[in-house]
Formats: sequence, structure tokens, C-alpha cells
Amino acid sequence: MHEQAAPWIAAPFIRIVIPYGLGIMAHDFLPGGWIDPLVIFASVGLVSLWIIPPKYFGLLLNCQLLLCGLLFTRLNDQRTAPDWFGHHLDNALALVAEPESLPALGSKSARFTMEIRAVISGEGFIHPHRGKFLLYLPLKEADSLQPGRKYLMRTDPLKLLQSSGNPGSFDFAAYNSRKNIFHQCYVSSTQLHALPESADNIFRRWLTSAQRLALEAMDRSIPAPHQQMAKALLIGYREEVDREVLSAYTDTGVVHVIAVSGMHLGLIFFLLQRILIFPEARFPASRWIKFLLVVGFTWFFSAVAGSAGSIIRAASMFSFLLFAKIIRKASDPLQSISLTAFVLLLWDTNWLWDAGFILSFCALLSIILYQPRIQPLFAAKNPLMKWLGELVSVTLAAQILTTPISIVLFHQTPVYFLPANLIAVPLSSLALIGTLIIWIGYAAGFEFHLAGKITYWLIDWMNRGVEHISNLPGAVISGYNWNWAQAVLAYLLIIVVSAWLNRKTTKGFLLVLVTLWVWETTDKWKGWQHRQQQFLLVYHLPGKSAIGWIDGKSCNYLLNPFTPSGHPALESAHRYLSINESNYFSAPIIQINGRLIWMPSNNRELSLGLGNLMLQGSAPILILTKGVTNISPLLNSPPAVQQADPPGLVIIDGSVPEYRARKWANQLRERHQPVHSTWEKGALQLPVSVGKQPMNRQEPEK
Repeated sequence: MHEQAAPWIAAPFIRIVIPYGLGIMAHDFLPGGWIDPLVIFASVGLVSLWIIPPKYFGLLLNCQLLLCGLLFTRLNDQRTAPDWFGHHLDNALALVAEPESLPALGSKSARFTMEIRAVISGEGFIHPHRGKFLLYLPLKEADSLQPGRKYLMRTDPLKLLQSSGNPGSFDFAAYNSRKNIFHQCYVSSTQLHALPESADNIFRRWLTSAQRLALEAMDRSIPAPHQQMAKALLIGYREEVDREVLSAYTDTGVVHVIAVSGMHLGLIFFLLQRILIFPEARFPASRWIKFLLVVGFTWFFSAVAGSAGSIIRAASMFSFLLFAKIIRKASDPLQSISLTAFVLLLWDTNWLWDAGFILSFCALLSIILYQPRIQPLFAAKNPLMKWLGELVSVTLAAQILTTPISIVLFHQTPVYFLPANLIAVPLSSLALIGTLIIWIGYAAGFEFHLAGKITYWLIDWMNRGVEHISNLPGAVISGYNWNWAQAVLAYLLIIVVSAWLNRKTTKGFLLVLVTLWVWETTDKWKGWQHRQQQFLLVYHLPGKSAIGWIDGKSCNYLLNPFTPSGHPALESAHRYLSINESNYFSAPIIQINGRLIWMPSNNRELSLGLGNLMLQGSAPILILTKGVTNISPLLNSPPAVQQADPPGLVIIDGSVPEYRARKWANQLRERHQPVHSTWEKGALQLPVSVGKQPMNRQEPEK
């Protein structure tokens, strides 16, 4: 027997994609001024590959791949392109843009991703430019925009996406920047003017028609309320799924069954392979016809399902595997994974930061590496038990490499993922077949009501099972606060434990102990940092006000009429900062480490307090909330606070309306007054370390 080759020999693309991926990651950590010299160095290095001694070739090639990842990431950022519309907004009068897809529906508005086709300058000239922005319409006007149609709109409503800056919260601005989206606007349909149909994007309109046909087929054939889940199963349209049901799927670790992924595409790929039967032995050319049909439908379905990272990964990999089979070339699974990752990252480096893309690759890689080792533990001769054992081993294997990423991204991990998958995977697969039959039949002019009823019961059983498991005690462990360094350590621990279990050497065991010691040391260091933290935290919560003094692992909230009793941003900050105690104070003026924090609740308090504090020569930190509507006393008073030591600071929080906060900030800057508006700069974390006096805790409330 031939010994199996090492992975980096059997799958050489692994050696290419790793340095290339590291180059993509390095882009975010290198100062901007370093990138251009490194790119020049990469260009010179590519030439030198042909003249260097062979023993240095591998090292230099890896360096070049790393620098190429850096270069491609730079080029992928549309802000570096001269035709990005953001460079021309100052002289732009209007935009020509089209919706990319169906809208994401919120509680009050519908969000469209708009792709820019042209910019109309102030002089009336039309210039082809590119870029994207988010457009929000009132929910009742969501149907007024059609993907594929081009619309004309003024540039006035556009504004930059700003990060809330709240610690631990999801950064919506950073998330969209990975998609080259940096602007947003809130408009009504009357501010949009559709261009003639001759300017339509025919392909996008046809694709949207296929999506709407699928949604209409589910509505017509599957009884309420499960047609919403059927839409999610078929094309990943989760906008109508009940939030409690969606939460149950998330908490049990089976949300992948309603987010179109490789599992769905694998089932479709398998069905197509069995349905499309051609006499390949007699007519060899029919192999290529079958190949084109299977690949064509696979990519068509991927486009209809929204082209998410996980489904693009699956479509690409299946295409490569089928092509290798056609040309009769053996394909190593690791080679297929690494080749797919490399090709997709060449196309768009931002895929590396897409959660679905990362989890999809981690799950597949985990199954390939660990499922063969777990499978013998559940070996059985009975066909049903054998199938059940395979499902268990695949489920357990997939969790090994996806768990660290899931904890970093979602801060929780499911406990009963195994029984939940045993229920959800087979039922969702059967339900998906039912939705495909209904969709294809409806497109052909038939309505399969029997298939609709069967699919209804399959979804109903699946929902009941998943919801029951999610209600079990301890169904999810939440509150994790891992960072990416801890995730890397977790993967290192998985690698060293796997190596030790494979060979069981003394050195391997010692390496496991050292890795555990590093993990524990890192965790202790992180806890020590949290115990030492001291700063004033002013959240950015539109329409609300939340101010707290963080002292170690406790948060002392400064109450005002606009402080919410609870908010997801506060919960995220408590998790991120390891806060385990909350206190509340209602005094308008408090003292922290010798520094006054002043938060007037109305115009009268602002006027009276300003005079008293200025007579004392004090320069407090002034926090303006929605209760203050007029800052004329502050603008008309002598600028004594400007000359004080330390200087005073005016903070405008999110409870103040945006237009008013912008106006006040500009007026204060004209007086050279230090000002921080959370609408412009996000949440503020301000160290207050003047003096050693303790916090003056007036009127504490528990």
C-alpha cells in the first residue's frame, strides 16, 4: 500500500492560500503609508523569482503571495478607485442607481442596497461612476422599488455611515465597509424617479422575477404560517420568519438549515446528478451537456438564493469537483477546498471577513479532517443506524472547527446541537425537496397542493422539535467574550490536542499543557485589565441617553429622564467589559477623581449652573441631553472654560436630535470649545484620572 501523502503535498493550493490569506489580514493592521512601498517591493520581487537560487524560491514566493494579498485588498477597496462616486459628491447633483435585490424588511422601514451607475454633476453632465449605498424607505412603500429598474435621486439625503462606537456592539458601519458600502439615506418614494424601462437591467429583473415566483409559489401552496419558513428553506428569504422561531433555531445551532448553505446545494446537486441521466457510454459528448446543465442550474439557484458566502463556496466547489470528474482527474478534498478559497479570495478579498463564508469553510474542513475518525465510534450494520451514525459523526465533526468562530462572532454556543440537528437536518432536507417541487411546478403552471400540505407538516414537526429543545434548561451558554487572539489560541489547542491524540507522545502532551497554560495566562491577564479599567462611558443610543462611570467591573449609571431601563447595547457593553455590578445615581452634578461631571436636565439648570460653576473657575465635563433645548447661555457666556486647566468638554449624546446636535457642535467649535457629539464620533470612552478623590456618590439607587 502507498502511504498517504501529507496534506501540503496532496493539496498544494493550501501552501498558496495560507500566505495569501495572511496578506489580506495584514492590510487592516498595517499603517496606510506602508502599503504602497510594500506593493512596489512585491512588483520587484516577482521579477526576482526567476533569478534567485532555488533554495530561496519557496520563501520568496510565500512573501510575494502575502504581498499580493495586501495588494488585492487595497485594490478591492473602491475608495482607492478614481471612479468611486464618493470622490465626486461635492459637485454632484443627482445619482442614477438601481436596487441590487429584494429589500431587507425592518419594523418600520425597508432597506435596499443600491448600486450606482452614474453621477450627474452640477453642470448637468452624466459621468459613469460606481459605488453602493443603503437606501431606507417606509415599510409601506417597500414595493415601490423594483430590482433591475434604474432610479434618479438627489444626493442631498446621502450621509456617511457612522459607527455607534458602543463597546461590544455590532459595528454596522464596519460590516458594510467590507461590502464597499459607506453611505446611507432615508427617503420616501416621492424622492425617487424611475427611468424608462429601456434602461432596465434585464438580467437583474429576470432574477428578481424568479425570486418573486418562488415566494409566490410558497404563499399559494403552503398553508400559513409555515410558508414563511418554506421561503427561508428554499431561497434563504428570512424576512418574514417569526423572530421567536428564528431565535430557537439560533439557540440550538441549526440556523444553517434556514440559511441556504452547502447542505442545501449539496442536496440539489445530488438530485440533479440522479435525475439527469444521459447515455454517456454511447455518446461521450453528453457528459458535457450534463455538466453544463448541472453547473448552470447550481449557479442559477445560488443567484436566486442571494449569493451568500456559504452558497457561493458550495457552488464553486461542486463545479470544480464535477469538472475534475469530467476530465477524469482525481481530486483531493483539501485541494478542492483550498482551490475554491483561493479563487474566491482572488475575486473578492472581503469574502475572508464574511461570517457565512468563514463558517462554511470551517465546517467543511472540520468534517473532512475529523469525521473519518469519529465515524468508527458509531459504526453499525443496520442501514438506518448506519445513516444515523453518519449524521451524528458529521454533526460532531462540524462543531470542532466552527465553535471558536461562532463564540467570537455570536458570543454563545448551543448545548443541544446534536439532537437538534438529528431532527432538523432530515426534516429540512425533505421539506426542501417539497419546496423545489412546488416552485418548479408553479413555474410550469401547476399547483401541487398535496406537496404543499406534506411540506407544511414537515416544517411543523421541525419547528416543534427545535422549539422544544430550545426550551430545555441550559440550551445555550451565552455571555462569552472571546477576542480573536483567544480564537487563535483555541485553534492552536485543537491542533496540538489532535496531534497528541494521533501519536500520543510525551512531547505532544507537554505541548498541550503549555498551550493550556498560555490560554489560562491570557485569560487572567484579560481579567486583570478589566479590574483596572476606569473611564467615563457615554453611549450613542439614538433618542436615548446612557452615561456610566466604569470602575473596574462595576458600572455607575448617571440617570436622567431619557435613560432606558434596558437596551441591547448596554448588555453588550457589560459582556465586553466584564461588568458584573450596576449602580444608579440621579444627582445632576457628581465628582469623579476630582473632576466634575455636570448633566443639566433642562434649560434652567443649564443657565443657573453655568453661572455658579464659572464663578468658581471650574471646568466641568458638560453632558447635554434631550432635556436641554437651548444652549444660548453657553454660547453667550465668557469663554472662561476655554482657559481653565484642565479644559472643559461638552458632550452631546444621542438623545439630542441629530440636526440639533450637528448645529450645536458647529456653534461650539466656532468658539473653540472642545466638543464631542456621539452623532458624529460615536460613543465616548473618556479616562478621568485627575487627582485621587473618590467618586462622590450622591443619591445612590440600587
